[in-house]
Amino acid sequence: MKYSIFRWLHIAGSGIITIPFSLFLASGFIGENYNDELFLAPGFLTFIGVWLIGAVLMFINKTKIIGMILTSLPAVFYVAVIVYVVIIPALTY
Repeated sequence: MKYSIFRWLHIAGSGIITIPFSLFLASGFIGENYNDELFLAPGFLTFIGVWLIGAVLMFINKTKIIGMILTSLPAVFYVAVIVYVVIIPALTY
């Protein structure tokens, strides 16, 4: 019972971080070039795939630990990017 509640909270929490950040980064957040065209980066959509595979693996008893790790990886990556890009430069000024 406790694991079932934790599993759903973990999937929802990591999904709330992973999906919006992946869509934002893949949509060309970097800016425009001199031709007024966006630099699209669809490689960030693979993080949604990794998250989905981990979410599915969390429902299989033999692979629930691997699923938990896979669902955590994209969220940890995006939190590390935010810390590296936003927080660390703000602390150096």
